[in-house]
Formats: sequence, structure tokens, C-alpha cells
Amino acid sequence: MRVPASAWSYNVALNESLVSQSQQEQIVLAEGTFSFLKETVEHGYRVCLTFSPNGKQLIRNCHLAIPVSTSPEDWLLCNGFQSWTETYWRRPGDQIPQLRKIARPLMGYYGDYHIDWIPRKKGCLHSWSWTERRQAGQPMELIASLNENTAFTCFQWRSQEGQLSVEIDCRNWEVDEPVTLADFVVLEGTVDQVYDEWTNLMQLPPLRAKIARGWTSWYQHYTNVSENIVAENLSAFKRKGKPLDFFQIDDGYQKAVGDWLSIDASFPAGMKNLANSIRASGPEPGLWLAPCIADRRSKLLAQHPEWVQKDHRGRPLKAGYNPLWKGWFYALNTEHEGWQEHLQQVFTTVVEKWGYGMLKLDFLYAACIFPQAQWTRAQLMRRTLENIRRWSGDAYLLGCGTPLASGFGIFDYCRIGADIHLRWEHRMLRWFRHRERVSTLVALRSVLGRWPLAGRVWRNDPDVYLLRDENMHLSEQERRLVHRLNTTLGELLFTSDNPDTYGRFQSTEEEWQRTHWQTKDWQVHPAEGGIFALSNAEKNYQVELGKTTGRWSEK
Repeated sequence: MRVPASAWSYNVALNESLVSQSQQEQIVLAEGTFSFLKETVEHGYRVCLTFSPNGKQLIRNCHLAIPVSTSPEDWLLCNGFQSWTETYWRRPGDQIPQLRKIARPLMGYYGDYHIDWIPRKKGCLHSWSWTERRQAGQPMELIASLNENTAFTCFQWRSQEGQLSVEIDCRNWEVDEPVTLADFVVLEGTVDQVYDEWTNLMQLPPLRAKIARGWTSWYQHYTNVSENIVAENLSAFKRKGKPLDFFQIDDGYQKAVGDWLSIDASFPAGMKNLANSIRASGPEPGLWLAPCIADRRSKLLAQHPEWVQKDHRGRPLKAGYNPLWKGWFYALNTEHEGWQEHLQQVFTTVVEKWGYGMLKLDFLYAACIFPQAQWTRAQLMRRTLENIRRWSGDAYLLGCGTPLASGFGIFDYCRIGADIHLRWEHRMLRWFRHRERVSTLVALRSVLGRWPLAGRVWRNDPDVYLLRDENMHLSEQERRLVHRLNTTLGELLFTSDNPDTYGRFQSTEEEWQRTHWQTKDWQVHPAEGGIFALSNAEKNYQVELGKTTGRWSEK
């Protein structure tokens, strides 16, 4: 192994004690016992660090490290903090873009910008939950966490220091029972070999969701959706005989974000009747919810200020800013019993009384912006998702805006990239260096970086393809690229188009989809200049992702 098991060491700050660069299998202190075990697995080995405290103890920080030499030609995968955060292969000497100070009040909590212990300098790359190293002529290396339910794991390639550091997100965490601080594997082999071994070791439940196609209201109508608009699009798909598994109503049906049972006047027949109409036409009805946030206009915020999280100064925690919601939205305290009782009622109503069998859950990162003394970010996120899974019954869950590993074994489908844009790039957000921005470029980069999750932890959602000509600023070349990449690597193929508007270009792409939709077993290989090779046993394609445009071509 290029990363040998014997070379790992760990460092833990505990109350006022420090276990410094230790490689010992066991250390017994007055505060408790550390156990550091390494075992062989197929294609590599497993590393596990546990702590058994004597009474209540404060873990101030924890990290593991190993000397690693990188080459300028290496490709290192940097997995973003949550599903919108850009995931991309980078060279060891690169620097991950950091949000400009002017944008931090608006967007600072979307990702990991506020986590102050992450080094941001050039030549120090970080990746959440898992990372890859690809070297020419060598098997691929996958270094991946097996336990993101206790604490998030941040892998840091510190090339200038010749080190791989594994930082555990557990600062100032009070524990009084045995905990697993780190549990990860180091694997070498083909992409299929290492990802199969990693996901097998996690012992996730079998996938119950199938590869599916659907329609969503968002990328055509945004918050201006209505009952009539939904009916028109549903009729168009039925008239054209186009197969759909899901028909999902996105943001805009509710009066305010947070007031999920208060329905806008644009849906006069009510949400139950609409679900019945959708199901009678064939697809499973789907509905958008953002259960961990509320916007400033909501009755929930006015009536239950105690449900809102507080920042470090005791002020209501702003989770972000959305001009479509006319301002700020706030993070809710998902550990509050009142919120839990309320949300259980919401999900019971939406699933059992209204009849929505697919739920798109958005802005989930808000549940874990700040850790608490008794809960890490990972624990807050996982506990929230486990509750939602229980309250949702048999409904299919589509995760979005979420730390990915928290949803392993819970989500049926999950977004693996940012929202696409009606243009190639959002220029202002790009200038802000916002890694969670609405951007076609960012979305496609992340789809290429996270594609091996498909069919292993859930069904991948690469976001929508848009082939229409109206209300569109992507060129035909760019629309073709999005559609074909989503068709080959995606497992939830959504659009927001009305097929009544389609012409020759769209018909050509639909025929391509019919012949490639279920053709999987693709492999992705990064190269310089934003060029990627996409291949399987039968086909070879080239994907070009430039700063100003992109292109799909056959090799």
C-alpha cells in the first residue's frame, strides 16, 4: 500500500490532557482509554480510534495523520461539505476557492466557510467523508469514512507538509459513554473494487428505489407554480405518451417556507385532490419540503421563535438569504420537542392524508450549522434525518442541500450537485467564489466527481436536464451536454420542460435518451483543462467543462 497502515498516528486534546502523535494500540489515562486498531480488509485496511471515558469528558479536538508524498500530476478528489458544494478533482498544489468576505453574511453558512479549523491555503486541499487519489499507472486510492453518524471526517491533503491529515469534527464535545472518533478505510484497486468494498463495509440496507424519470415544476416556473400549470404539464406528458415515474411540485405551493400546511390560493382544489389527479394519470406525486428552515414571512417563525436556532451571540441563526423568499431564512432547532411534534404532523398529513409518495427534502444542512456541547454536527444531522425517515412512512425520500454521508441508508435518491442554471454560469455568484452556487458548470463537475455513489448508497440525482428553447439561455451544445451526462450517469432523470414545445433538436435528444438511459457501467477519468473521458465497454465520450461553456463529443 502506498499509504501503509503502520505509519498512522493520532493526536487528541482531552480536557487538559494531550495524547500526542501516538501509534499505541491502547492508552489508559485517568480520563479514559483510547483504543487504536488496524485490520486488513479486501483491497486495503481499516483504521479505528475509539475512546471509553471515565465519567464526563471534554474532547477538544482529534486528528490522525500519515506522511504522504504527492506528485504534481496526481488527481485528488475534494468532496464538498454538502450536496450543493462543488466536488472536483484538483492537483496537489491547487487551492480550493474561498467565499469572499463581502458574501459571507449572505452565504457563509451554506457550506464549511465558517468552520475555522480548516486550513485554506494553497497546497492544502480538504475533502469531506471520502477522498480519492489517482496516479498515472497506479491503482486508484480511496480513503473513506465508515462512520459519519458520530462526527464528520475531513480528509486534508497537506502537500507542502508531505502529510495526509484526518480531522475529526468533534471540537468541544462532551462525552460520558464510549464513542468511535475515527473509523475509515484505505483501499487500492479499480473504481468498482474500492467503492464496492467501502459501501459493503458500511452494511447499508438494500436499495428499494428504482432508476426513475420525472418532472419537477422548479426550473420553468420557480415559485410561480399553480394548480393549472401542474395540470397543463401533466396533460402534455400524457398526450405525448412519455413515461414518467414521478411528478413533483416544488417550492411555491405553500404560503411561506415553514408553513407547509398553509396552501397558496393558486391551488384552490387543495393538495390532496392534486395528488389524486397526478396518480390517476400514472406518475407518483411528489412534493418539495424544506423542514429545517423557515423564512422571515412565515407564521411558524412568528408563533414559535423558540424553535429557531441561535448563533454564538444568542441571535436567531440566519441560514441564508433568498430573494425569491424576499429575504432571510432561519435554521430551526431540530432537537426541540415542539418542532419534532409539529414536523411529525406535517409529514403525516403530506404522506398519509394528501397522498404524496415522493418527498424532495431541501436545505437540510441547516440542521447542523453549529454543533452543540452534547451533539456534534454529524449527530444533529443524522438524528434529524432518522426522524424524518420514520415520520415519512413508505414515501420515497430525495435529499438535497445535505451533507451526503448523513443520508447513506436513509435517502432513496439524493442530489449530488448544485442547482443548474439557465445559463452556463451565474457570474455574480462565481465572482463571490460561492461553491454552492446555482451554476451549470458546478453542477456537472460534482456529477462527475460523485458518480460512483450511484446504485451503492442510493440512486444519484444529477439535477434536471432542460432541452426547451423558451425561457432558456443555454446553447444547444450546452443543453445536449447536460442531457447526455445526466442520462449516462444519473439514476433520477428529471426535467421541467413541457414536451408540447419540443421540436427537431429535442426529438433527437429524446431518441438518444431512449437508447442510452439504462446503459450504465460508465467510467470517468479526469484530464487537464476540464476535460473528462467517459466510457463503458461499448462507447467512449469526451466531456469538456470550460469556464464559459461546455461540450459533449464522441471519441
